[in-house]
Amino acid sequence: MGQRPAAGAGRMRCWVEINGARHQITGPTLVLGRSTEADVRIDDPGVSRRHCEIRPGTPPAIQDLGSTNGIVVDGTHTTRATLRDGSRIVVGSTTIIYRQAEG
Repeated sequence: MGQRPAAGAGRMRCWVEINGARHQITGPTLVLGRSTEADVRIDDPGVSRRHCEIRPGTPPAIQDLGSTNGIVVDGTHTTRATLRDGSRIVVGSTTIIYRQAEG
């Protein structure tokens, strides 16, 4: 009898780190914004109510949701970008680190 792989093995775990807090990405998208309706609330006057969303698929990506100030990903001002482990996202004056790991 061979051993069965552990549940979730081979799956990618994805999260964002904001001001030292870790926010797990468990759904198909994670909306970041100033609104209490956003999945992750960012208390920053430079952040729109629904600023951007992260899609942890293959490849993982971020999409601006029509925010006033836009997003900066790894130093480039953009409306959409592919993410990699360690990508630095800036919204308003807040820096977000995208992280992913096997398991």
